[in-house]
Amino acid sequence: MCWSLQYIRVSYDTKPDSLLHLMVKDWQLELPKLLISVHGGLQNFEMQPKLKQVFGKGLIKAAMTTGAWIFTGGVSTGVIRHVGDALKDHSSKSRGRICAIGIAPWGIVENKEDLIGKDVSVLRKFLCN
Repeated sequence: MCWSLQYIRVSYDTKPDSLLHLMVKDWQLELPKLLISVHGGLQNFEMQPKLKQVFGKGLIKAAMTTGAWIFTGGVSTGVIRHVGDALKDHSSKSRGRICAIGIAPWGIVENKEDLIGKDVSVLRKFLCN
């Protein structure tokens, strides 16, 4: 199963209701019943395998049973790396769709020049198991 990854660049003063409208109406995401926000430092760290498994399973179960959206800092470091690992593990087992939204600072986006301009057409990437 493959899922399209959506992208939007917004200004700091973009109205939240405009973003919600885009995600629900244009991207056809279901309105969440819960928002899960996972943030932490950028320092990488290892988790004991059992703790990592419990963290990942708990996060996925919370999202699946409540219809939650998971928000992260959009980088693959620190605790967010472990969230990404849990999401990848979940998607590889094709056990249902979870909405994860990473909000990354524009300055760290790779190849951002390809995303600038009006009506810019870029190749879509797909997350596949």
